[in-house]
Amino acid sequence: MVDIAASSPFTVPIPYDQVLLLVMGLFMFVGATRGAFREAITTAGLVVLLALLIKPELAELIIGYLARLLKLIIAFFRSGFSVNPEALLGAYGKVEVPISGDNPYPILILALVVFVFLSYSSRGGKDVAAFSRIVGGLLGLFNGFLVVTLFKDYLLNYIYKRNPVAMATVGGTPAQVSVAVSGLPTSGLLAGDGLYPALALLGTVAAVLLISSVAGVSLKKKKG
Repeated sequence: MVDIAASSPFTVPIPYDQVLLLVMGLFMFVGATRGAFREAITTAGLVVLLALLIKPELAELIIGYLARLLKLIIAFFRSGFSVNPEALLGAYGKVEVPISGDNPYPILILALVVFVFLSYSSRGGKDVAAFSRIVGGLLGLFNGFLVVTLFKDYLLNYIYKRNPVAMATVGGTPAQVSVAVSGLPTSGLLAGDGLYPALALLGTVAAVLLISSVAGVSLKKKKG
């Protein structure tokens, strides 16, 4: 466990568990309004981001390629649209980009925020069936859990990549007035106790879908 921002004369402590439950509740409500299908698409995208957390070398490879491609495009413009290899290489060597495969976590944090924003910009309508709203709410709970824990893990890995010693004192020197997140788990999403809530939520969704299929309940709203 670590605390974001050490204690200061005017520190406002916010337990990590309360933040997690609040976000999960919000996502559950929004997921119920969107329905199962929209929420399942968001789940698939979050699982991809989870895979990049589990396999950071894959994220480093992808972002490394993107960084080199961006440098090449900028070098092409700076060289006056030249196709001369020497001119391109000369311009390429002088280009600096803010992204790097050595520490992909800033880009992953940005990708997570943008993906969540775009995913939840679409809302469900009145044609969403009641059962679809139930499943959507359960998936929303799972998505909220994933969003918070992914953001936390990305952030901690980013800090660790920059300065391994900072993991012991996340936040550095506190300000006179600060907000501290207490009880922040440093174990990964799929390590320690972090795995059990995810499995419990997925198991609940699977059980509901299995029972519905046996009972003949459809996720689609009947017309007419």
